[in-house]
Amino acid sequence: MANSRDLMNKVLRGLRQFGLLIDSGTTSTEDDYLLMILQFINEAKEEIEESGWPFQALRQTVTVTLASGQVQYDILSTGEADVDTNDRSRLLYENVTTNGTTENYRLGDSARPQVFDVTTSAEYRLREWTQEKMERVHMTDDDETGKPTNFSIWSDGDSLKMKVFPTPDGTYTIKMRLYIPQAELTATDLTTTLSIPSRPVWTKALLKANQERGDELGKEGSTLYLAYMDAHGAAVGKEMTPADSTVSLER
Repeated sequence: MANSRDLMNKVLRGLRQFGLLIDSGTTSTEDDYLLMILQFINEAKEEIEESGWPFQALRQTVTVTLASGQVQYDILSTGEADVDTNDRSRLLYENVTTNGTTENYRLGDSARPQVFDVTTSAEYRLREWTQEKMERVHMTDDDETGKPTNFSIWSDGDSLKMKVFPTPDGTYTIKMRLYIPQAELTATDLTTTLSIPSRPVWTKALLKANQERGDELGKEGSTLYLAYMDAHGAAVGKEMTPADSTVSLER
């Protein structure tokens, strides 16, 4: 996999900036032009990470420990989870049918949330509520406690938070599948490895760099734009299987 330095050198070569190529032993930079190139790479990386397809390298199984009497949880390693989420993280869903009938769970899609109670061998999937329904139920309930069966999840701007119902009457272990985009690549460590495929990232960064120069190559429909679209499509196509665009029978 490519690291930050590799990506920056590919963009510099595309710009014919051979005199600025970064030596293989360089681990950081303060050069203003190189910092601008790194910014284009980070912009491209984030746009590709959020373009719709959840790259497999960024999918993680996260464990959240529920405590007796506690309703709300921070999905952070400093909170109740074993992994940090960020402002661009999101829950993953599974497309399913039951007895040949599509189950509609979210925005008309046949998808079930990947959130499971695995405390005992009798594992089960929790059902998702909207945040407002969760608030309403907690405000109007009779302080029910028991084994949580429902959850709501949302972003607070920096990470994900979760609430459950009913209020846990003991300690429970929840496992969930999340899409957690990689943190921004920094100029202080150019050896950081990119998690997603590199070709769409550096080709889009090169497109952005040419746009910054006012170059015709930076326009939509240009050779560089088509090269980026080809790279992105190939990266997604390599990961996507027929099951990703259809529903699977629930076991």
